[in-house]
Order: sequence, then C-alpha cells, then structure tokens
Amino acid sequence: MMAVLVGSSAFAADNKDVVKVNYRAKTTFDAHFAGATNVTWTQRETYTKASFIIADQAVEAFFSPEGELVGSSRKIEFSKLPLEAIQTIQKKYSTYTVTESIEFDQNGERNYFVSLADGKKKQILQVSLYGSVSIYKDKK
Repeated sequence: MMAVLVGSSAFAADNKDVVKVNYRAKTTFDAHFAGATNVTWTQRETYTKASFIIADQAVEAFFSPEGELVGSSRKIEFSKLPLEAIQTIQKKYSTYTVTESIEFDQNGERNYFVSLADGKKKQILQVSLYGSVSIYKDKK
C-alpha cells in the first residue's frame, strides 16, 4: 500500500512545489475529469485532494488512499439550494449570515453544506437534494 501512495507525482500551481500523488488517484482523476485545468494536489494521510477548474468552475475532488474517487465539491450560490431549504434556513437561522454554500456529490448522491456565522457562533448545515435541513457541525 505504501508503494501506491508514493507511486507517482503530480503538479502544483508552480513547478517549485511538487506533490507526490497516488498513481491510482491521478489515473482516476484523468478518467473522471478530462479537460480539467489548473490542477493542484494536496496529499493527506487519509485522502488525496485535487483542486482544479472545469467548465469554468472551481472544483475539488477527493480520493481514498486506494485512489478511488470519494466525492467532488464545488461552491454554489445560496439561492441555488432547494427552495424548501432556503426557507427553513432563513426562518430558523435568521440572525446568521451565510458564509459559504457547497454542493457535494458522493457515490451518485448530492448533498449541500451551508456555513453560517452569527458573531462567534458558527453552524454548518447539511441540506438534502429534497430540501431537508440538519445540523452537520455546531461550532460555538
């Protein structure tokens, strides 16, 4: 397994910082995201992340240590969430400001994550494709 993790190299934004990337992750990336540009890699102990541009959008893809695609994410506008979720968030979290909205695709399922802030209080909400809202992470 260690040989696989150290098996290949990938390219960072400038050629000064070369990140060693799992060969299988790179191969899987190439198969799923043909045409991606400005690819940068981040290697962690439990995952590998590729950040890139495709179809004029910034995207991140996450890979397991075995090089399998775990999921991909991209920022989206809050207004693009399911209407029911927007209404629920505006009602229940009226004192909070939306700081970020992310669409996350994993194994064919799509969820959204919304980061909120109210002074020092922070919340991350998970929103289903159908608009149900639940607390993903509560940071106080």
